[in-house]
Amino acid sequence: MDLNFLLFIENIYECYYRGKEVFPGTYLISSDQELLEAESFHEVLPTCWDTIVKEMEQQQNMGILFNTTQFKDCYRDLFRRDPVLQTADKVWNAFSLWWWSDYGIKTYMERYTDLFMPELAEQIWKGLYEKNIKLDESSSLYVILLFKQPDMILPKSTNKLFYSSINNFAYKKEGIVNEILDLF
Repeated sequence: MDLNFLLFIENIYECYYRGKEVFPGTYLISSDQELLEAESFHEVLPTCWDTIVKEMEQQQNMGILFNTTQFKDCYRDLFRRDPVLQTADKVWNAFSLWWWSDYGIKTYMERYTDLFMPELAEQIWKGLYEKNIKLDESSSLYVILLFKQPDMILPKSTNKLFYSSINNFAYKKEGIVNEILDLF
């Protein structure tokens, strides 16, 4: 959820500063006074992304499921601070509604990927076996699905965390297995 929230915010900036017409558009922002300058956003977004990824890696190493339902402090840094407008909270609430609703993007992504995840896992295990790669019991791999391909960040997959946009996952399943196996 956290990384997808950052991509949701990235889309707002893409719409506002680059004139792109992508969801959620600019309707959540009443004026440019709520947004950082484009250059500042380009500096803060990767920092916030890295903070979340490090947190995910720590939780994974400790065997804890990701806690992705809390508002993170770094989210506020992605907007201008204004006690009246409270842009970060407003955008978080809109994203949460879009993410968690019965017909939201989370439900869509889960229903779609649930069809393929068992096959994907089997292909990964088969590939690891064929490459004679041994894993211990503490090994784990999380496939992080993103609702879109990031524009401003290049996620770096590891043999612990693998990133894929839903489109890549849907249309390049065999390529994804090979990409994952290449990480080992």
